[in-house]
Amino acid sequence: MPILFFAAAGALFAGGTGGGLYLWKRGCQEAAKQLQRLDAEAAKQALTDAVDLADLRNEARAAGLDPDEVVAGYEKMRDEQLSPQDVLRMLGQAAVTG
Repeated sequence: MPILFFAAAGALFAGGTGGGLYLWKRGCQEAAKQLQRLDAEAAKQALTDAVDLADLRNEARAAGLDPDEVVAGYEKMRDEQLSPQDVLRMLGQAAVTG
């Protein structure tokens, strides 16, 4: 809630700079803590994704598929560039031609 500290600091600057300056610094500290939490969550998600991709590559190799193509397809689906229906259609075409 750093915005509350900043708002209070603005109000106190009009009445006394000492209290306003203190609350401004507290607001900056709270904002920095919030950014650290968000960075930690992003790093955790990136590590989880990397582990999942490693498992996906291993499963693709075990199934005799090209791991790079499987990961590329997964990333397109994840980024919503490819729908599950598109995947089913491509699998159906591969079964017919294969």
